[in-house]
Amino acid sequence: PPCCCCPPASRLGKAVVSTQSTGDMEQFKRLYWNAETPEIMQYFDDNFIDGEWSVWTTTYKYNNELTVTHKTNNLVKGMFQRLETMKKHAFGLMYVFGEPNDQVITGIWLGRGDKLFFNEDDNWTTDIVHYDTERLDMAKPENRALFEKWIAGGFDDWQGKPFEKDHIY
Repeated sequence: PPCCCCPPASRLGKAVVSTQSTGDMEQFKRLYWNAETPEIMQYFDDNFIDGEWSVWTTTYKYNNELTVTHKTNNLVKGMFQRLETMKKHAFGLMYVFGEPNDQVITGIWLGRGDKLFFNEDDNWTTDIVHYDTERLDMAKPENRALFEKWIAGGFDDWQGKPFEKDHIY
């Protein structure tokens, strides 16, 4: 198994993603699509092990470039297409907020491992470098509440900018 002193797996041509967790990403995704928020969060609470899983917020760094809504949405869609090989290891929600010339892309991601899982494969880093990322400490009630709000689709606006479109990975 890889360790902190081994070269990144991406240089070896394959991703290193922990498969030790008791949680099942496919089951989590099935619940997301088919169950109510309390059931989804119960599964999360029962299976989330800090260090085997991590939750990250993402915010696009260059919001001043987001001038046309369909192009903004295409940025997210293109990112998701390039992340196709990550599907078994991550779940993400990316939202577009605002009007043309005043938009923001922000989201939340759940993935395997305690480090930013986008960095585990060269193919996964293409877009994430254009986002500010922050790992959430899920032991903090405010971070868990934020994650639950994302899961529930509880955002009508972000920093005063109205909801435009959600993208689900």
